[in-house]
Amino acid sequence: MIANNALRHTGRISLCLLALALGSPAHAQIQIEKVVFTDWGRIERLHSAWSQDAVGINHSAPFVNSKRAELSVTRQGGITYVDECKVKTDGYATDPADPGHKLHHAILLGAFLHGKEVRLTLQGCAFDRPRIIGVEVR
Repeated sequence: MIANNALRHTGRISLCLLALALGSPAHAQIQIEKVVFTDWGRIERLHSAWSQDAVGINHSAPFVNSKRAELSVTRQGGITYVDECKVKTDGYATDPADPGHKLHHAILLGAFLHGKEVRLTLQGCAFDRPRIIGVEVR
């Protein structure tokens, strides 16, 4: 009972802080990166980084860029976007600063060795490539 009340109280505080942040003039500075998913595909290439605890992969599904920025509004009312992950021909990468990167490496290696399909969860960029934050195997 006490834990539930504390959790409810904490949730209210979090909502109040969020409302204050969004109401402040600095709210335009807040950026939340969109999470996107690739289609299912087989890993075609798996490689390690030279001096970082990271891996890169290419897989058979169509490429998905995980970070897009609004560039400008056109005269016709459309929005022009620019992809911010600059590398679009060399797959996806893990980020050595992410807490689950070693688990992602193990799952990717297992899927590669056994010819399993993977679907990647992506958010932001790592090494100018879409950053892997999750891996599913089937």
